[in-house]
Amino acid sequence: MNRLSVILIVGTLLAPVSLLAAPPQELPVIGDTTSGLISLDMERELGQAFLRSLRSQAPTVSDALLKDYLEFLIYRLAYHSQLQDRRLDLVVIDSPQLNAFAAPGGIIGINLGLFIHAETENEFSAILAHELAHLSQRHFARQVDSSRRSTLTVLAGLLASIILISTTGGDAGLAAITASQALAQQSALRHSRGREAEADRVGMLTLVEADKDPRAMAYMFEQLAKLNRYAGERMPEFLMTHPVTQSRIADSYNQSNQYPVKKFDQSLDYQLMKARVLVLQEKYPQNSVKQMQQVSTLERHFQKIARQYGLLLALTRVNRTEEAVELLRPLLDEFPGKIAFILAQTDIDLAAQRYQQAIAMLEKHLKINPDNFPLTMQYAEALLKVDKPDQAEYVLEKLTATRPTDPDVWYLLAETYGLADNIPGVHQARAEFFLLTGRLDQAAKQLRFALPLVVDNFQITARINERLLDISKLQHNSRKQAGKNQQRELAISR
Repeated sequence: MNRLSVILIVGTLLAPVSLLAAPPQELPVIGDTTSGLISLDMERELGQAFLRSLRSQAPTVSDALLKDYLEFLIYRLAYHSQLQDRRLDLVVIDSPQLNAFAAPGGIIGINLGLFIHAETENEFSAILAHELAHLSQRHFARQVDSSRRSTLTVLAGLLASIILISTTGGDAGLAAITASQALAQQSALRHSRGREAEADRVGMLTLVEADKDPRAMAYMFEQLAKLNRYAGERMPEFLMTHPVTQSRIADSYNQSNQYPVKKFDQSLDYQLMKARVLVLQEKYPQNSVKQMQQVSTLERHFQKIARQYGLLLALTRVNRTEEAVELLRPLLDEFPGKIAFILAQTDIDLAAQRYQQAIAMLEKHLKINPDNFPLTMQYAEALLKVDKPDQAEYVLEKLTATRPTDPDVWYLLAETYGLADNIPGVHQARAEFFLLTGRLDQAAKQLRFALPLVVDNFQITARINERLLDISKLQHNSRKQAGKNQQRELAISR
């Protein structure tokens, strides 16, 4: 399949919101023509289709603690945003490239590289608030109306650019964007700058309402501009769709000056996650040990704690558990209920094969934090270590009720069912995992494997048949859309 085919097929699923064309003053209102063209429910359907496609192609992060932190931060910002539909889905992409994006229907994508480049939680939040503003202002829906004045080639190229960047790296994405921009008219580009300005303004309001530093948006833009100057030909991914200019930085400072200057507390949790990401994304654990051992004279208290946390994580990865324990002990004394440190202790215990000790600690803290996501996932994995799959099965089934769209939970549950010799359960859990990761044929196949194994259970049989019907509808829609894309490609090539 050539590049144009990929662009056309994927293009219907995602709008790179920073490049969509419409006048900046065109705010959505109830009952406007945009709402009539594409409803919030339709946006949600498009977003879920994109999410399945992205999960099937991009390397994603399954770390429960990191996901839990990001979800909490995003929902806090969303609560203070102008979003009408606050159904949100997070996907964390395992890439050191700086990038974040929003897709219609509440899809928020974050590269690990954003942690590397954002120094504080305020700066990190500024990027997220900007992306939430694209969603709240319904830039995708507004593009549907303005696209009637655009050529199909331009629209398809712009729609596909972010997924190409996310899945194949910066070069392919940059090539797609460059080709699209070469075809775009100057008015469309002018309008895209208006969209970015609108997202900056609305995003800054979200920061203020969420008690985050509004000046962090200008600080982050300044860092991006510096990064761009030193990047040479390798432009950071985020800047491909979010160009930063001196006037944009100045506008951000001017807008933030209307708010009183105050001191904002730094976030220990963010610094811990930043250190965690630096360790996670390093392919060679020994390099992480060396990196975290480097002490800076400019370290603040939270940064020192975070570096110590990162070092003990790195030491645990190379099985130097006793050294890790010594580093962790003072952190647990100072922050006895901190989930990140509790998990670090149980990681050490599991690595040292002190399984019962890890389980006891997890059970203790689950009583204090019932249904906590990262603690529950670690608890289930620990139970599997001591050959208690039946107990882990109960824990994970309960978790699927609160996180039914998390593929990582279904993946671990499928493994647990297998260890518990629950073969029908294995097939059903695998089906959910394949469905969420865009492999519809595999999902249907797993359910068909399960059907003859549950013939005596009417409820489960009915549930499987209903799920098969859901998948069949998705497959039909996918084939229908692929046919339309092929027709469009033929029309363009003539």
